[in-house]
Amino acid sequence: MKRISRLSILLLGLFLALPLKAQIFEAEGIQKAIAQFLKDKHVTITEGSYDLSIDEFTDLPKDSVMSVKFTCKDAKLLKKLVNLFEEQEHWAEDYRSYTGPGNEMTRAFKATIGPKGKGQNTYCVFTFFQNARILVFGLGADGLKQAFLLLWNDLPKGEKKGFISQKLGYDMEVVKIEKGEDEITMDSVRTAIKVGETVKNNPQQEIDTTYIDGKWAVSAKYHRDVLRAMDHVSDYYDGFPSLSNKIKELVELSEKANDVQMASIGFALKREASRYERLLTPEEFALIWKGLYDMETKAKSSDPQIQDYFKASESILKSKVNESVRLGYHDTKRHQFLRDIGFTITRNDGGRWYYAVSGKHYTGNPELEYLDACADEDGVLKYTAEHKETSLKPGIYKLTAAGRTSYSGKTGAFIFAKTDELLLKEIPACDDRGGDIWRDAAIRVKEADDRKEQISPNDVRIALANGGMGYGWSKIVIDNIEVRNGILTYGVSCDSDLTGHPFKGRWLSAVDFVLERVGDLP
Repeated sequence: MKRISRLSILLLGLFLALPLKAQIFEAEGIQKAIAQFLKDKHVTITEGSYDLSIDEFTDLPKDSVMSVKFTCKDAKLLKKLVNLFEEQEHWAEDYRSYTGPGNEMTRAFKATIGPKGKGQNTYCVFTFFQNARILVFGLGADGLKQAFLLLWNDLPKGEKKGFISQKLGYDMEVVKIEKGEDEITMDSVRTAIKVGETVKNNPQQEIDTTYIDGKWAVSAKYHRDVLRAMDHVSDYYDGFPSLSNKIKELVELSEKANDVQMASIGFALKREASRYERLLTPEEFALIWKGLYDMETKAKSSDPQIQDYFKASESILKSKVNESVRLGYHDTKRHQFLRDIGFTITRNDGGRWYYAVSGKHYTGNPELEYLDACADEDGVLKYTAEHKETSLKPGIYKLTAAGRTSYSGKTGAFIFAKTDELLLKEIPACDDRGGDIWRDAAIRVKEADDRKEQISPNDVRIALANGGMGYGWSKIVIDNIEVRNGILTYGVSCDSDLTGHPFKGRWLSAVDFVLERVGDLP
């Protein structure tokens, strides 16, 4: 905790009374010291965006974040930089109290980056370094601040690893990490490391720990069996009969479930309630209410978080009763998503009415939408979603996308690029779990932990999507696309009339199309 004394109170008063020009000068001194440290022959930059060519503090771009990971073979050199941070206590607000990762409390440095009142929060999580020093300098009457972060491991003899970052923005503080879209809990990090360890060491092994809303780690086999039971019902039923049978299945499972297993049941129920796309009549809700009540009653002696699964599920399903504007709202939202990404649905024969959904994005974020198509109960899907470029510079291009499709084997779902010729790359059929995007993120989490480096919060989220099992997304790349006349059409398709391959699956999804020019024409 920050030391409080008469002297420090006096120094704080002096700091507040200092002219901004003097404060900027001291911030510039810290920046130059950091640059000098990183240029030293004993220091190696392992990763980062820190621009060593910037000599003057005032050259920093507004609303910026710059960071670097480093190794240092001279402990004295790093100690000198640490001492310099500590000497600035009389110039800047000082956060020097954090020592980890043994602490149970997980913390992060939060800064609002962007225009005042409209910026985005960024977090630097203090997880895999032993110590942290943070200086925050006030730069303007509007509250603009400059922060310098130094994180490192202990300082006995030998090679040291650390992390340095500069942030220019507003509303800077050290915060306790809670659940949230941009925040990662220690529990989730530990679970992601376990997932990564299993995937890396034995890809075929059943993962023996599963992440549920940042708290519950349960038997993978039980949790996976529950989710597979839900998918199995979907294979044979559609619409309200599917929802009704899923709830019956969960009620039966709950009769013999312990508390940890009830977490899996509640997780599955909330997931299915959120996915259900149609309105419910009062009569339909009455038919499923008994099952909801029985499960909610069974969970009354459980942890409050488990109880919340069931209460939230009932609330979600109640909201679907007589909600006359919901379908129109979602239809408008999905068409807006298509306009935002510049895609057109050119075919959807044998498919359901929607063209995009949310809930199974590879990041685990339930709000993010993606292109999606699903066959009607007895239909054979022929679906194409495409984007057309008409003024490209001639050259060689590469197309990257994320895709997934149902069942296994060769299903006939493709990412495509079409110029004078049609190029196809088949989407791996991983169904509703796994996928190389999930696997690679899980392995990166484990490898970062092995190297005692900062773990990417985005990798943690991907590794823990769908209860730590992934949603089946893979990265698809089409190389060597020759564009000669400036025109290129690309997208996703399972239309045999376009691809020349019959579609043997039931659904497909795609998102994050990126086209980049990689060279000149031969």
